[in-house]
Amino acid sequence: MKFLKKIQGVLVYFMLGFSVFAKAPLNLNQTNYEKILKESIVSKGNNYRLKTIIEKMKKGQKVWVAALGGSVTEGAGPANFTDGYAYQFFRALKDNFTPDEGKNLNFNNAGLSGTSSILGLVRYDSDVTEICGRSPDLLIIEFAVNDDGSESTQIAFEGIVRKVLLANPETAIIALYSAADYGNTMAQKKPVADYYSIPQVNMLKSVKESIDKKLFTHDEYFTDNVHPTLEGHQLVTDCLINLINTIDKDKKDSAIKVPEKLFKTPGFDNFIRILGDDDNVKIVKGGFKDTDSQTQSLKKTNKGNFPINWYKQATNENEPFVLNINCKNFIFTYKVQGSWLTEKYGEAEIYVDGKLFKTVDGGAKNGWNNCENLILINEKTSSNHKIEVKMAKGSEDKGFTIVAMGYSK
Repeated sequence: MKFLKKIQGVLVYFMLGFSVFAKAPLNLNQTNYEKILKESIVSKGNNYRLKTIIEKMKKGQKVWVAALGGSVTEGAGPANFTDGYAYQFFRALKDNFTPDEGKNLNFNNAGLSGTSSILGLVRYDSDVTEICGRSPDLLIIEFAVNDDGSESTQIAFEGIVRKVLLANPETAIIALYSAADYGNTMAQKKPVADYYSIPQVNMLKSVKESIDKKLFTHDEYFTDNVHPTLEGHQLVTDCLINLINTIDKDKKDSAIKVPEKLFKTPGFDNFIRILGDDDNVKIVKGGFKDTDSQTQSLKKTNKGNFPINWYKQATNENEPFVLNINCKNFIFTYKVQGSWLTEKYGEAEIYVDGKLFKTVDGGAKNGWNNCENLILINEKTSSNHKIEVKMAKGSEDKGFTIVAMGYSK
């Protein structure tokens, strides 16, 4: 009976243009559904890496699948976050591309709400490779509705891609461009993905056109202005699976090398997250000597996702945080206090080499323990720098958390 059920599921899968569901989501007819699947593929890139992973999955070899992104990847929208596209995609891979119901596949969802490519770069080692125990075999990157379209987020997106491929040139990357009412940043990311010959899927064009043509309504696809409904996530999943099926049928390309040069210079190459002092980093914590246990948390763990941080409690002495480093670029991430916390956060001044870079507010209105990022340094060559953080006038008796930092040399 179990075997028969699986055969029936496979037949349904092929009959519905590779849908992993009993029917096309959002009450789409077959013609419109297949058009969306086809048009969602922006580029198949060089298929060598992805076809190699598909072959491994079919043979029952151990494969790690991971997804790195914002709230759409984390699973926001449906009642259960595990009904998000990333989890749906993994289940579809197990059901349709592996023997033994996918016992050879492992999955790590590294989506974190409200985060951009900049923080994705900072988080990659701890939230992806450390969880997998190695580089993933297949990685989805999805920050297209979180990034602001600036050059900073473009170079951070490239930094993630380059970090992944330099660590393991065999890792297959898929760039996913989610949809939102305000658009997405595919135009910014596509040149980078093309430069590295990465397969790409875009949801914005098809979703916008389908809503305009009344094939489905805005509220049938979105729960708000960015997060898909359950069926919206199903459509994203189907588009990703369609990419896998399409590439599976194609002739295998020749292996491709990682480009020697960056697409965008200066940029993030061989990025390192700071976890404390080392031969290249010297820190004097000052009043930022404690560890904040209430940093932004992952849905899958419900625990703070930044266990190593630098926290000035409101009651701590008002002494500056000082970091000396040799680097060519530097990312600084701080926490915006959740409105429900009793301790009040304040403004901090950030200095680079003795000059005020920016004053930031850790107690800004509507904060939810979310992370905000700054690129303090971005130069072509490394040199010695001094980063100093101290509470602004009037905030000496308030709290502030440096959530994370990282750099390239």
